[in-house]
Amino acid sequence: MTQINPYNFVPLEPDKPVRSEGYPGRLKFHEGRYSGMFKCTLEALGPLISIDQRKSGKEKIKVFNFLKNYQHNPIIQGSSLKGMIRSIYEAITDSCMTLACTHGKSIKRRGDEIEYKYQDIGKYHNNKCSDIKTLCPSCRLFGTINNDDRPCQGRVRFSDAVLKQGELIKKRTYLKVLSNPKPHHHATYGKSKHQKGPIAGRKFYYHHGKFPEFSVNERNARRSIPIEAYAKAGNKFEFEVYVENLDKEEFKNFILALELHKGFGHKIGLGKAIGLGSCCITINRDQSFITIGSDCYKKWEAAADTTWYSLKKDKTELPDALIEVLRLNKENDDGKIGYPHFRNYPKEPIDAKGVFGGSATEGGRPCWPDDVATEPPKEPTPEVSQGQEATWLKENLKQALIEEKRKQEELILQKEQERNRQLKEKRQEEEIRKAKEQRAAELKAMTPEQRILAELDDSSILENRIVEIYNKIDEFSEENKRAIALALKKYWERYGKWGEKKGKKTKAVLKQMKRIETIKAILEES
Repeated sequence: MTQINPYNFVPLEPDKPVRSEGYPGRLKFHEGRYSGMFKCTLEALGPLISIDQRKSGKEKIKVFNFLKNYQHNPIIQGSSLKGMIRSIYEAITDSCMTLACTHGKSIKRRGDEIEYKYQDIGKYHNNKCSDIKTLCPSCRLFGTINNDDRPCQGRVRFSDAVLKQGELIKKRTYLKVLSNPKPHHHATYGKSKHQKGPIAGRKFYYHHGKFPEFSVNERNARRSIPIEAYAKAGNKFEFEVYVENLDKEEFKNFILALELHKGFGHKIGLGKAIGLGSCCITINRDQSFITIGSDCYKKWEAAADTTWYSLKKDKTELPDALIEVLRLNKENDDGKIGYPHFRNYPKEPIDAKGVFGGSATEGGRPCWPDDVATEPPKEPTPEVSQGQEATWLKENLKQALIEEKRKQEELILQKEQERNRQLKEKRQEEEIRKAKEQRAAELKAMTPEQRILAELDDSSILENRIVEIYNKIDEFSEENKRAIALALKKYWERYGKWGEKKGKKTKAVLKQMKRIETIKAILEES
């Protein structure tokens, strides 16, 4: 069977990237630029892993869990999403290569190091983006850091994607062996297929389909990565993307990179080479909000732009080589996707379809679905006779008046709701003010000891105030002294600071133990 390499390259274009001074900053919304929030859903198209790098339990080997947030919900980190979309955006706009390394050492299978060297990538090098006046399209949008300097901050921000639909597959799974990149394979990584030539381009992994063979049994798992859980096809994660001051061309390209057209997919997470990480992103237009320029300063709701989605570029705007690596029907090609056995690793280059020794100069094409309209279709003007024209115009005017009345009613309702909300807030503020005044009067009528006891009963009391009260405990009468000591004990019990601490005794722990002894003596406890 024909062997297809798991990855391929999007070639670099000559005389690119085009750099400019068009960085608008983040201090204000500029006229004619797009800002707002995209609400997105990421759907797993097959097994997907977002690993937690921390060791799981007390295992002798390192076993990885699926990453979770503080609420114990499975997540895909926002930084991973941003990196995934940036790589697509870089290829669409032919931007600089932030991670490219044209010379160094790579690791062979048995751990030996071998040197590799390619031509310098010239204008594509990220160090050319060290000046705010010479930024490539990607660095201008996503930001860049160079030698701890910050030429510009990114104008796109991704939240973590949280699992909202479906459950993880929870079972110990041993992944097929994964290894480091092998740039010393000049026949694959080089454009001229030999050392010291130009690099092949930007690296992307093929999609293997919904059911890739990505695991091995435990008996053959000596060099494998074990995982405890993974997402399955159909699992859905939700996240938000916030954008600021995108010009029209940036906005068009970003939507295309974020939400690929039908027939394409993204890749994220661990194990891309063995078929993991295929996913697609959908922008939930009804829940997204985009505004143009400084209009949002007038009134946020009124500034919403309703035509932004129509700016999304057509699939034909994608580079041909990028179409090949992003298409979801790659598994239907005549061949097997995966690394050849190391003993028989071919020295021939790969062609445009990833076939070792093949002769294809162009990639395949997705199974294009029927296009989905980005805007509701406009009703064509009906063909009417002169006698029917008046009736038709009357009917159209009637519908327009009905629509205008509906909008006016909605506006009145919104104003009424806003008025009710403001009245409710005022009532709440008044209630809070009266409660504070009543409390202040109660405290004023108390003796100093009573006020201290009231303070100790307040859950918002600060720790340094607790220490102040303890330090003055000998100044109170015996009766109040005992009551305050009892209140201090209850406070420390509530926050787990009563009783002897195990382990190393720090200075703070020793001080607390001394305080506890004093309180016990006052309460006559052993």
